[in-house]
Amino acid sequence: MIQSVDRALSVLCQFNSQVRYLGITELSRLLDLPKSTVHGLVKTLEARRFLTQDPENGKYQLGVKVYELGMVYGNAVELQTAARNAANRLSSRYEEAVHLAIYVGGMVVYIMKTEFKGKLVAFPRVGASIPAYATASGKVLLAARPDAEIEKYREEELFPFTSNTITDKGSLMAELVRVRKQGFAVDNEETLKGIACVGAPVSDRLGHIVAALSISGPVEKILGELYPQLVKDVVQAADEISRNLGCSID
Repeated sequence: MIQSVDRALSVLCQFNSQVRYLGITELSRLLDLPKSTVHGLVKTLEARRFLTQDPENGKYQLGVKVYELGMVYGNAVELQTAARNAANRLSSRYEEAVHLAIYVGGMVVYIMKTEFKGKLVAFPRVGASIPAYATASGKVLLAARPDAEIEKYREEELFPFTSNTITDKGSLMAELVRVRKQGFAVDNEETLKGIACVGAPVSDRLGHIVAALSISGPVEKILGELYPQLVKDVVQAADEISRNLGCSID
């Protein structure tokens, strides 16, 4: 256990629906820590927006970052509920793993995985994060980001996971344009050798792309004879999830 992290989390855990405001002295007493130590922890949490200081009483309360993370968690639970049946059917039809993922700061984060019976897939696990440019789900989600955010990728080094990973900035931009036009993305052994993936966007009731549904398996299966129908089925499953979230799909 990392002591500084544990202590910072302990600070946050002192707040609840009955205790909204706490000062350095109170936190020091509750945590049985020196005021100087608590002051350092609080200021770090404040700088990261996990805490904010009330200008009237000088005490601290939970900051907007806690709310943002809570919203991410709440949205993830809603997405899982909306996606479960469609993901299960897709996984059963093709006997391969189906994932649901969201976009967080340039990374694709997997929030749900459905596996076919007796066919365990170790990677990616739920909670894993992978750079968005290297996965089908990630490219779907990245293509939905504002152009200004996508342009930041021109300033970053793109690490190759395999020899197929797109690391050229121009090629990546062209790939994202293609994804926007066709409405789905493909990972052709770009994250793992021998594994291919097809992903499609999931939208909320406002029409905003909030997640991506994908199916992955052996490249010869995913990109072989089944590919045209598989793409249709992934897109249809993603559309079903979108409708479950309240999005109107034509």
